[in-house]
Amino acid sequence: MNLFASLLLLAVQAPGTLEVAESGDAPARKITVTSAGVYRAVLWQASGGGIMEFYDLAADPEAKINLAGWDRGLFEVGWHGRNYKGDKSGPDCCRKHILYGKTDDVCYDGCRDWPSIGHKDLKAEGKLEVIEKNAARARVRVESVFTWWAKYADPDMPITAVYTFYPSGRIAVQVRVRKAGNDPFRWSAEYGPHLFVAAPKEKPELNPLFTFSTPTVSNIPDGFKGSAEALVLAASPKVRTTFLLTIPTEFQTLFSRHWRHDGRSVRWDRAGYGSETLVMQPGYDSTWACMIQMGTAENAFAPSMATPPEAMPHAIQYRVPPVVRGAELVKDDDGDFNRDGFNESEGCTVLRGAGPLRLTIDRGDGAGFAPAFKVRGWKGEAVRSVEIDGKEVPAASAVAGETLILQVHGRIAGAQATMKIGK
Repeated sequence: MNLFASLLLLAVQAPGTLEVAESGDAPARKITVTSAGVYRAVLWQASGGGIMEFYDLAADPEAKINLAGWDRGLFEVGWHGRNYKGDKSGPDCCRKHILYGKTDDVCYDGCRDWPSIGHKDLKAEGKLEVIEKNAARARVRVESVFTWWAKYADPDMPITAVYTFYPSGRIAVQVRVRKAGNDPFRWSAEYGPHLFVAAPKEKPELNPLFTFSTPTVSNIPDGFKGSAEALVLAASPKVRTTFLLTIPTEFQTLFSRHWRHDGRSVRWDRAGYGSETLVMQPGYDSTWACMIQMGTAENAFAPSMATPPEAMPHAIQYRVPPVVRGAELVKDDDGDFNRDGFNESEGCTVLRGAGPLRLTIDRGDGAGFAPAFKVRGWKGEAVRSVEIDGKEVPAASAVAGETLILQVHGRIAGAQATMKIGK
């Protein structure tokens, strides 16, 4: 099999390495992740750890158009709880009654969302720290709590998220949600991961006018309650940037529907995944993952995916990862939910070997785009390229201890390819 049958090289002007910068002092620290010529993401401690700024550097090299929603950033979790009939009425039977002094028998635990600009007002900024940074990826951990807008910070609902940023615009996110205290929290259908994008009113020329669609439903209306598809895509007639959001198949039972809320009248727009009337009882402890993939036109390093059919292979690559043979798969890596050797929380295949490694990749229906690997037990140096079907292909990599982190700067175009890592 020749190179053109198995691989399409990505012609990038510079290696897709990442730069990570930290600025400011707590509780106003910021962490900036930049992939040269591809994107810039800025996380704010003040919002509880949200990606409050996101720029497409391929289309907007001077970073003038912030594509992230002003109130919660590019990625958010949760929103409204649901009404229920209380066992008693009074000033202390639910959060609505506590805050407003209501005495009716319709109880409401309020909203729970994260992140938000309300975290700063409530002094619930939490922690923001870089836990890994190298040429191949950056990982940032944030810890905070859910809030009810700027009304109430709930110490009994802590949230921890770990973002894993790759040079290609791929962001894997692991989320852990817990419920402490003595009372449950009753969700409406709005619990889940969401894309939250900009829709500024004061400067309409900067409004991307994003619309959301899935493989089977276009222009999702407000309150859309269709069953969950493989992805939701944000696309715009004004900017070249798109955003794909998807979840592992293992969590399609938890996030069983799409969810949409048009907030353009108040300068944001959102859509993503929701759940059905989930009740988090005291002691609840749940960890799940999802992936955001940025797309942009006319850039060889980030994919071009303007429509759901074009985005679908990139979602499948995460949901049904390529089959790897010929090398030892690590199936107990923390964050690999189904123990298949692909870590959904970090968006990479996990191998074991001192190097060099030779493996065969069956791409399946996935895009085969910029595959990422973590090789435990590695004894060699970082590699600048890998060999695929006998041809050298550039890669970004780093060695941390005895672990090689690697992202290939190429796309496996054929059904199968042979890869060699290390000399």
